[in-house]
Amino acid sequence: MTSVPATAGPEQRVFRASTPRDAEVIAALFRQANLPAPASTSADSPPAQGSAAIRSAVCELEGRVVGVLEWRDLGEEFEILELAVDPAVRRRGHASFLVASLLRQVTDAAKRPVHLEVRESNAAAIALYTRSGFAVSGRRRSYYRHPEEDALLMSRAAAG
Repeated sequence: MTSVPATAGPEQRVFRASTPRDAEVIAALFRQANLPAPASTSADSPPAQGSAAIRSAVCELEGRVVGVLEWRDLGEEFEILELAVDPAVRRRGHASFLVASLLRQVTDAAKRPVHLEVRESNAAAIALYTRSGFAVSGRRRSYYRHPEEDALLMSRAAAG
Protein backbone atom coordinates (compact mmCIF):
# COMPACT_ATOMS: atom_id res chain seq x y z
CA MET A 1 0.00 0.00 0.00
CA THR A 2 1.33 3.38 -0.93
CA SER A 3 0.84 6.63 0.92
CA VAL A 4 -1.84 8.81 -0.59
CA PRO A 5 -1.62 12.49 0.30
CA ALA A 6 -4.71 14.63 0.12
CA THR A 7 -5.37 18.12 1.23
CA ALA A 8 -7.95 18.86 3.90
CA GLY A 9 -8.36 22.59 3.65
CA PRO A 10 -5.22 24.13 5.14
CA GLU A 11 -4.34 20.74 6.70
CA GLN A 12 -2.49 17.87 5.02
CA ARG A 13 -3.93 14.33 5.33
CA VAL A 14 -2.10 11.15 4.37
CA PHE A 15 -3.51 7.63 3.95
CA ARG A 16 -0.86 4.97 4.56
CA ALA A 17 -0.41 1.43 5.80
CA SER A 18 0.01 1.26 9.54
CA THR A 19 3.34 0.27 11.03
CA PRO A 20 4.28 -1.24 14.39
CA ARG A 21 5.16 2.31 15.54
CA ASP A 22 1.45 3.17 15.23
CA ALA A 23 0.29 0.35 17.54
CA GLU A 24 -0.12 2.41 20.71
CA VAL A 25 -2.05 5.22 18.99
CA ILE A 26 -4.26 2.73 17.12
CA ALA A 27 -5.05 0.86 20.34
CA ALA A 28 -6.04 4.18 21.97
CA LEU A 29 -8.29 5.08 19.01
CA PHE A 30 -10.03 1.72 19.30
CA ARG A 31 -10.53 2.16 23.06
CA GLN A 32 -11.98 5.65 22.57
CA ALA A 33 -14.42 4.23 20.02
CA ASN A 34 -15.40 1.32 22.32
CA LEU A 35 -14.09 -1.18 19.78
CA PRO A 36 -12.18 -4.40 20.49
CA ALA A 37 -8.40 -4.25 20.51
CA PRO A 38 -6.99 -3.93 17.02
CA ALA A 39 -6.36 -7.25 15.34
CA SER A 40 -3.74 -6.14 12.84
CA THR A 41 -1.37 -3.89 14.71
CA SER A 42 0.92 -4.94 17.49
CA ALA A 43 4.43 -3.84 18.30
CA ASP A 44 5.32 -7.53 18.72
CA SER A 45 3.70 -8.78 15.50
CA PRO A 46 5.07 -8.80 11.97
CA PRO A 47 2.96 -7.07 9.29
CA ALA A 48 -0.05 -9.00 8.01
CA GLN A 49 0.66 -11.29 5.06
CA GLY A 50 -1.47 -13.25 2.60
CA SER A 51 -5.11 -13.47 1.73
CA ALA A 52 -7.55 -12.97 4.63
CA ALA A 53 -4.84 -11.32 6.72
CA ILE A 54 -6.19 -8.34 8.61
CA ARG A 55 -4.60 -5.12 7.45
CA SER A 56 -4.84 -1.57 8.70
CA ALA A 57 -4.29 1.88 7.31
CA VAL A 58 -4.13 5.18 9.11
CA CYS A 59 -5.10 8.75 8.42
CA GLU A 60 -2.28 11.07 9.36
CA LEU A 61 -3.07 14.72 9.86
CA GLU A 62 -0.01 16.95 9.90
CA GLY A 63 2.13 14.00 11.00
CA ARG A 64 -0.25 12.73 13.72
CA VAL A 65 -2.34 9.55 13.40
CA VAL A 66 -5.99 10.58 13.83
CA GLY A 67 -7.84 7.63 12.34
CA VAL A 68 -7.53 3.94 11.55
CA LEU A 69 -9.33 1.52 9.23
CA GLU A 70 -8.99 -2.27 9.41
CA TRP A 71 -9.98 -4.59 6.57
CA ARG A 72 -9.17 -7.94 5.03
CA ASP A 73 -8.85 -9.30 1.54
CA LEU A 74 -10.95 -12.48 1.33
CA GLY A 75 -9.96 -13.31 -2.23
CA GLU A 76 -13.34 -12.84 -3.92
CA GLU A 77 -14.18 -9.74 -1.89
CA PHE A 78 -12.95 -7.27 0.72
CA GLU A 79 -14.38 -6.74 4.20
CA ILE A 80 -14.10 -3.57 6.26
CA LEU A 81 -13.76 -4.61 9.89
CA GLU A 82 -13.28 -1.51 12.04
CA LEU A 83 -13.04 2.25 11.65
CA ALA A 84 -12.09 4.71 14.39
CA VAL A 85 -11.28 8.42 14.44
CA ASP A 86 -9.89 10.50 17.31
CA PRO A 87 -12.88 12.13 19.05
CA ALA A 88 -11.05 15.48 19.06
CA VAL A 89 -11.10 15.63 15.23
CA ARG A 90 -14.34 13.86 14.35
CA ARG A 91 -16.83 15.36 11.88
CA ARG A 92 -14.01 16.76 9.72
CA GLY A 93 -14.06 14.15 6.96
CA HIS A 94 -11.28 11.88 8.22
CA ALA A 95 -13.46 8.74 8.25
CA SER A 96 -14.70 9.54 4.72
CA PHE A 97 -11.10 10.07 3.65
CA LEU A 98 -10.07 6.67 5.06
CA VAL A 99 -12.97 4.83 3.40
CA ALA A 100 -12.57 6.62 0.05
CA SER A 101 -8.80 6.02 0.01
CA LEU A 102 -9.21 2.33 0.77
CA LEU A 103 -11.98 1.89 -1.80
CA ARG A 104 -9.87 3.62 -4.44
CA GLN A 105 -7.01 1.21 -3.81
CA VAL A 106 -8.87 -2.07 -3.44
CA THR A 107 -11.69 -1.71 -5.93
CA ASP A 108 -9.74 -0.02 -8.72
CA ALA A 109 -7.04 -2.68 -8.58
CA ALA A 110 -9.13 -5.79 -8.01
CA LYS A 111 -12.70 -4.96 -9.09
CA ARG A 112 -14.17 -6.94 -6.19
CA PRO A 113 -17.08 -6.08 -3.88
CA VAL A 114 -16.57 -4.68 -0.39
CA HIS A 115 -18.73 -5.70 2.60
CA LEU A 116 -19.07 -4.60 6.22
CA GLU A 117 -21.28 -4.86 9.31
CA VAL A 118 -22.49 -1.89 11.34
CA ARG A 119 -24.60 -1.47 14.46
CA GLU A 120 -28.16 -0.71 13.47
CA SER A 121 -28.14 2.35 15.78
CA ASN A 122 -24.92 3.83 14.36
CA ALA A 123 -26.60 6.41 12.14
CA ALA A 124 -23.37 8.36 11.49
CA ALA A 125 -21.54 5.27 10.21
CA ILE A 126 -24.51 4.15 8.13
CA ALA A 127 -24.67 7.62 6.53
CA LEU A 128 -20.91 7.56 5.85
CA TYR A 129 -21.07 4.15 4.21
CA THR A 130 -24.18 5.07 2.21
CA ARG A 131 -22.39 8.20 0.88
CA SER A 132 -19.50 5.90 -0.03
CA GLY A 133 -21.71 3.73 -2.26
CA PHE A 134 -22.71 1.00 0.19
CA ALA A 135 -26.28 -0.28 0.48
CA VAL A 136 -27.93 -2.44 3.14
CA SER A 137 -27.78 -6.05 1.97
CA GLY A 138 -28.92 -7.95 5.07
CA ARG A 139 -29.25 -8.10 8.83
CA ARG A 140 -27.78 -10.24 11.60
CA ARG A 141 -30.19 -10.44 14.51
CA SER A 142 -28.70 -9.81 17.98
CA TYR A 143 -25.19 -9.79 16.51
CA TYR A 144 -23.71 -7.24 18.90
CA ARG A 145 -23.51 -7.44 22.69
CA HIS A 146 -23.34 -4.71 25.36
CA PRO A 147 -25.93 -3.67 24.37
CA GLU A 148 -27.49 -6.42 22.33
CA GLU A 149 -28.29 -5.10 18.87
CA ASP A 150 -28.74 -6.15 15.27
CA ALA A 151 -25.99 -5.67 12.71
CA LEU A 152 -26.81 -4.27 9.31
CA LEU A 153 -24.85 -5.86 6.50
CA MET A 154 -23.78 -3.37 3.87
CA SER A 155 -22.17 -4.03 0.50
CA ARG A 156 -20.63 -2.05 -2.30
CA ALA A 157 -20.56 -3.65 -5.72
CA ALA A 158 -17.32 -4.21 -7.59
CA ALA A 159 -16.19 -1.25 -9.67
CA GLY A 160 -16.74 -1.33 -13.42
